[in-house]
Amino acid sequence: MPNYVLLLSYVGTRFHGWQIQPNLRTVQGVLKQSLEKIFGENIKITGCCRTDAGVHAKEYVANFYTIKSLDTERLLKAVNSLLPEDIGVKRIWIQEGFNARYSVKGKVYIYRILNSHSRDAFLEPFVWRLPHKLNFSDMERASELFLGKKDFSAFTKRDDEDKNTIIELEEISLSKAEDLIEIRLRARSFLRYMVRRIVGSLVQLGMGKINMESIEAYLSRKRHCPYTAKAKGLTLEKVLL
Repeated sequence: MPNYVLLLSYVGTRFHGWQIQPNLRTVQGVLKQSLEKIFGENIKITGCCRTDAGVHAKEYVANFYTIKSLDTERLLKAVNSLLPEDIGVKRIWIQEGFNARYSVKGKVYIYRILNSHSRDAFLEPFVWRLPHKLNFSDMERASELFLGKKDFSAFTKRDDEDKNTIIELEEISLSKAEDLIEIRLRARSFLRYMVRRIVGSLVQLGMGKINMESIEAYLSRKRHCPYTAKAKGLTLEKVLL
C-alpha cells in the first residue's frame, strides 16, 4: 500500500479547523471527500497538527495510505480539480513510513497584527487589526520570557492541562514594518491555543494592561492566561521535515 504525503495550504476563514467534526466544514473533511472520489475507497488522513477554526496554513503536511496506486502528478492534478479554492495541494510524493503527526521535526507559526485604524482589504482576512497603539519595544522584551523549555499549561485549554505541557520554544521573534507586526514562533510541537494565548498576553502587555510580572505568573502556573488572540491572525507558516 503506497503512503502518499501531501504538502498543502488553506485559508481557514470558512473552515471549522483541520479535524473532521460532524456537520461542520473542516479541511480534513473536504480533503477526504475529494480523495475518496478519486480512489473509490475509504481514506484515512493523518495531519501534522490540529488547527483551530479560522486559522490558516501556508504549509501543512498530511499523509494517507491507499489500496490503489496512482502517479503522483496525475493525483496532484485530479485532487486540485476537485478541491475548493480555499485549499490547494502544492506537492505530493510517496514516502514509506512517514507519519505526518510524528515524523515532522518542527513547525513555524506567524501571528500578524495590523496596528492601525486603517483597513487593508487584502490583509484583513489574515491579521488581527488593533487600532490601540501597542508598545512594540515592551512586547519584544517580554517575548524573551517564553524562550526555552517551559511549562505552558497556563497557555492551553484547561481540558488539556493533564497532558504533557512542557514545550521547548526554540524561537520567538517580533518584527515591525510600518503598522504590520509579525510574531514568529518555532517549536517541535505546540499546545492547543498556546500561540494565540502567548500573543494575547503580549498584546495586553503592549497596551499597558498587564506587566512582565503577570506573564511570569502565568509561566510559573500561579495564574491561567485569560487572553486569546483572534484566530484569523494566525498562520501555520512552515512545517519542518
